[in-house]
Amino acid sequence: MRNLIRFFIQHHFLILFLIIESFSLFLLFNTNPYQKVKFYEASHRISGRISVWAENAKDYLSLYDENRKLTEENARLYNRLKSSYGTVLADTVMSSDSLLLRKYIYLSANVVNNTVNKQYNYITLNKGQAGGIGPDMAVISSQGIVGVVKSVSDNYSAVLSVLNKDFILSGKIKKNGYFGPVSWNGNSVQHVTLVDIPHHVQIADGDTIITSGFGGIFPEGYMIGTIDNFRLKGGNYYEINVKLSTDFRNLNYVQVIKSLAKNEIDAVENDAMKSP
Repeated sequence: MRNLIRFFIQHHFLILFLIIESFSLFLLFNTNPYQKVKFYEASHRISGRISVWAENAKDYLSLYDENRKLTEENARLYNRLKSSYGTVLADTVMSSDSLLLRKYIYLSANVVNNTVNKQYNYITLNKGQAGGIGPDMAVISSQGIVGVVKSVSDNYSAVLSVLNKDFILSGKIKKNGYFGPVSWNGNSVQHVTLVDIPHHVQIADGDTIITSGFGGIFPEGYMIGTIDNFRLKGGNYYEINVKLSTDFRNLNYVQVIKSLAKNEIDAVENDAMKSP
């Protein structure tokens, strides 16, 4: 209380001025119709702008929830696509069998950390084993491929980014089906390199490069990017510079793809390699 009294004593001239000024403005706007109209117009205009700003801020803050819902809905739609299933052909089908055997399961996740300025970049997701995510699962965005899950904890996953010199996958030219390994050389956050395409294959700038489906991690047909330029290397094969479709500097929501056939494929291939 003593401090409050001291404050009023120290600033009594300012407080008195504000009281008189407020009273003067009140008399001005209430006794003069023109000023009164202008005052109400200004006050309504200001309150309208404040309302718009508040509504925009509310909409912006709600974007996180909306994007999360959209990501989860995309995962549900992916899980219902025919490309997530394979056809089972057999002479005898048990009543419990299905002619459509699920091949992939899609899980939504958010990016909580992402690097793009290193030679070995990683992405951290907000889901781990508790969310059904495990190593060697493919990661995509709405734009295209993102990477492969390398390690997981209960609640987080570390993803080997496409922008990592250890990353490699099989890609193919969409228009003719020729395929080869795709890797990142560490020079550009927007480009990867496709090699081992024979020199007789007809290619052109702008051709679409997609995942081949080989390796059992990425399903076939997901966007990698488009041909930016190419050159012959060694005289027989093209070295193709591919512009990535995914903007890794603006990556927030992803889909994690679990291949239900990968373990079986790996087991068969490992057995084949052991055979004399």
